[in-house]
Amino acid sequence: MNTIKVIVFDLYNTLIEIKESNHFFLELFKLSQNGFNLNLPEYFNLVMTKDIENIINILPSEFKELFDKRSILLEKEINSVVVYKEVFKVLEDLKKDFRIFLISNLASPYKIPVFENNLNQYFEGMIFSCDYGILKPNEKIFREVEKLTKHEANEIVMIGDSLKSDILGAQHIGWRYLKVNRHSNLSKDYEIKSLNEIKKRLTMNLF
Repeated sequence: MNTIKVIVFDLYNTLIEIKESNHFFLELFKLSQNGFNLNLPEYFNLVMTKDIENIINILPSEFKELFDKRSILLEKEINSVVVYKEVFKVLEDLKKDFRIFLISNLASPYKIPVFENNLNQYFEGMIFSCDYGILKPNEKIFREVEKLTKHEANEIVMIGDSLKSDILGAQHIGWRYLKVNRHSNLSKDYEIKSLNEIKKRLTMNLF
């Protein structure tokens, strides 16, 4: 079994969390007359795979009107984001021995906390769905890390909170994985309660 060389993190509910979520984009959809001529899955796919300016150009003018009218709620949501207490220390430590990347499914405004909290300094590369046009668990977004690093699949570990997007996505392409489960009892051997457990898992090859 190859040694882990690359660690890939999810972002929301793995490194950071929204303390005052108001489900901004979902609320815009609910307030619209007919869902901007899309069903909900189509709408969310668009929101998560395009920059906000592109979305405004693509969707009916009603979207921009609702977006502008309620933008203070989006700002409030983003301003409520906090970094989990162990994150900076863990990333600083891991960066000494591993190549660190980020893959996140998000709407483009939600990139802001990464830079406001200077988290970007820890990552060799950051892959956001809104920039790449692809959502986890699509294997193409995971393969971007392999292209950038030239490392084999079994030299990469994915760390995230979503079973579908992070764990099953990584499993499908042969990456190793750890699932962050902060809020309930651990039920799987690949689950961890805190990022502080990562180094021990890596050292002992516990996956």
